[in-house]
Amino acid sequence: PASTVPGLVMNPHIATIVFLVGIWGLFRLDRDDTVRTSKALWIPVLWLLLNGSRPLSLWLQVGPTIDTAGQYLDGSPFDAAIWGVLLAGGLIVLAGRSRQVGALLRANAPVLLFFAYCGLSLLWSDYSFVALKRWTKAIGDVVMVLVVLTDPDRVSALKRLLARVGFVLIPLSVLL
Repeated sequence: PASTVPGLVMNPHIATIVFLVGIWGLFRLDRDDTVRTSKALWIPVLWLLLNGSRPLSLWLQVGPTIDTAGQYLDGSPFDAAIWGVLLAGGLIVLAGRSRQVGALLRANAPVLLFFAYCGLSLLWSDYSFVALKRWTKAIGDVVMVLVVLTDPDRVSALKRLLARVGFVLIPLSVLL
């Protein structure tokens, strides 16, 4: 698509390259060697990037297009695999931080009760399998929050998480 500025037309491929270089530049400018966050922070970053954008199967044009409500309910096996890998990665990180995770979960018992009720509601759902998939994804959200909150420097981890996601999603939303 052409630019909306009269007389200015930019090739979409060139625009993509310019934006990718800009995103790379943002990451380079944000480097702060005094702040130490865990490498595991990239798991919630990817989780948020995919939640805040299109499914990866649409970005990579993998699998069939979704044309009907039934196909939407079924979802993409490719995307399910990506979500599963990220969820497993988050759980592995939390297994190593079990002491902090336990303390956070005990301090947030009402949230656990809510998710337990949601899990129980799967029993009377009209679409139990779809509800199970969405409940699992919601549990993944909690796992990603716990990965950030159990980072040794949780404030810096949260700042870095939001910055990294913003560095990618905002320019891409302008580009697309």
